[in-house]
Amino acid sequence: MKVRLQSQTYNTLLLPIEWRYAASVVGLIRYFEYVEETEGMKLYEITKKRDRDQYVIYSEIGGYVQGLLYNEEDITEERYLRFVEHYYGENLQHVVIERKLSDPNREYTEDEISEINSYISGTNSNTILKKIFGKTKFTGNNAEEILHQIDENRFEIIRETYRNKTSMYRKYANIKKLFAPENPHCRLLGYDLDENRKSKSAAYQFDTSTFVANDEPEFDFIPFAFTYSPEAVFINNNNTITDLLKTNDAAREIFEQKQEIVENKVKRDGMQTKLIKTLIYAEDFMQHDTEVIVRKQESECFETLFVRREALQRLRNVYDKYNLEYTHKYGYNYWMNVEESVINCCINEVYLDGILDQLLVLSREDSYAGVIIWNLVRINVEWKGVDGMTEQVERARKAGYAIGRQIRDVKNGENKAKSYKNKLINAIVSHDRDRVLEIMLQLSGYIGGEIGTIYDILDSGEEWSDIAISFTNSLVEKRDDK
Repeated sequence: MKVRLQSQTYNTLLLPIEWRYAASVVGLIRYFEYVEETEGMKLYEITKKRDRDQYVIYSEIGGYVQGLLYNEEDITEERYLRFVEHYYGENLQHVVIERKLSDPNREYTEDEISEINSYISGTNSNTILKKIFGKTKFTGNNAEEILHQIDENRFEIIRETYRNKTSMYRKYANIKKLFAPENPHCRLLGYDLDENRKSKSAAYQFDTSTFVANDEPEFDFIPFAFTYSPEAVFINNNNTITDLLKTNDAAREIFEQKQEIVENKVKRDGMQTKLIKTLIYAEDFMQHDTEVIVRKQESECFETLFVRREALQRLRNVYDKYNLEYTHKYGYNYWMNVEESVINCCINEVYLDGILDQLLVLSREDSYAGVIIWNLVRINVEWKGVDGMTEQVERARKAGYAIGRQIRDVKNGENKAKSYKNKLINAIVSHDRDRVLEIMLQLSGYIGGEIGTIYDILDSGEEWSDIAISFTNSLVEKRDDK
């Protein structure tokens, strides 16, 4: 919510009572911090509880609301564009050109000249750069001329690049509304509409007087609140503005960090994994369930994800105790990522039975999957919270291991153990308890001894699968490294 103030040091108060205003607050503060760094002037204040009588900072729903104080006239197009250049850095083509031409005494190779020209008018360029430079090319000796043209047209280059690039303003808002005053409808994508064609259909009973929309020029700062990533994220942890900034600064650091190389493989964390790592970091200053706004490159609107504090605490406990790093490639563009799957299940309050079925099948060809299975079984049991289940799955694991070793000690025993394991896997993933019990009775006859796990499965009701999985997973020796 935006409040205009009279006879105050600052003439504007922005309250983060809804995600668009909260994101605007984060973007504005990053902008003001840049101005303070470059111009030496602090142009904003964050309200404190003692200010509640001076400013309208109270919500009937949430009580005290911390707000951002500033003067509207301190937001100028020139400052904004300079901040854009600073914020996005080498994600802007002209910045790359300037860096590559920064040494006046440098001699350039043919490949370097070709690369620089690709940014001026080639494949790495854009419409505004091609328009400004025309037929001008970098020859290796005209760096000063190129730099002069950039400097002469700097603000136009920044403005047009920023609003038209699909990873920048265009990703969030109608490009025609950049620097526009308040509009009759919101400038953000998914909120915006064609007034001439859709204004009546968006109103109640086609009465345009009933149409309500919020738009503020400050919404132009929303892109700076999101992470700069294909699946951009803003975390609306708006208990206080301090918490809001800490959380999104952490998100920015995690989402924008370079990919790790582990054992000659690129380690890629998906959006959900990065998000949870951010929230786990921020848990100490998160007092409630949290709204997360996601803006995907291919989507036409903003998506909302709610992360419950209880789910976050569960995941923090998981990360403290268990290793979940396991991926399997099924096809050209389809991967199973256990870490991502567990996070998704926790957020959506779903147990891990489906993932365990997948891993059981994979364990036939990859014994390391068995290590992950045992971790997931224990997590699953913790989440279900059934009395005595922890002891039952542990007994099943020990029984499976002992029986598997007994079978493997005889001639061709390894193949026999694998045969029983495969039969049990088929029955488990088919959710056929009777068939599981039948196979285990056959196994009992083969070893000439009683299998106590059978009684645990009979007594466990609908939660039998975790016990059966623990037993089955231990029949064949696992490899605990990958």
